[in-house]
Amino acid sequence: MDKPNYIYVTYIRTTPEKLWEALTKGDFSEKYWFGYRMETEWKVGADFRLRAPDGNLDKNWVGKVLEYNPFKRLTYNTFLCTDKTTTANKRNGPTTVTYELEAMGPLVRLRLIHENLIPDDFESDPNTWKGINNGWPAVMSGLKSLLETGQAIVFQK
Repeated sequence: MDKPNYIYVTYIRTTPEKLWEALTKGDFSEKYWFGYRMETEWKVGADFRLRAPDGNLDKNWVGKVLEYNPFKRLTYNTFLCTDKTTTANKRNGPTTVTYELEAMGPLVRLRLIHENLIPDDFESDPNTWKGINNGWPAVMSGLKSLLETGQAIVFQK
């Protein structure tokens, strides 16, 4: 069976430069990614980390930068937080996250592609933040809101 992928597309009223900054700066990521901070040198081969809001580094949110093409395309690989359970035995290597940016007049189309997923990465309950299919829309909505209004969305649990 082929590994499922997850693709999410949104249109953001911003510039490619501002969107790129939001995707690559830790101070920005904390505002829209539930307090998580991206840390890396943002060059091909550099270590990629996602630090939890409590400051701890979850060993499953580490990977490598695979592609860095400013204002156009960014790719990194990473293991998921679910990989510390039995899910790890089902996955063949890390997942890959790619952001593709395309300027469209006053908008930027942001295409997110998450690859090397397994069925366990998806959640059937839409009323939770768990699962790729629930988490990514929340993160991307926070990013869009932050760039368009200056304020990220605060989600209630």
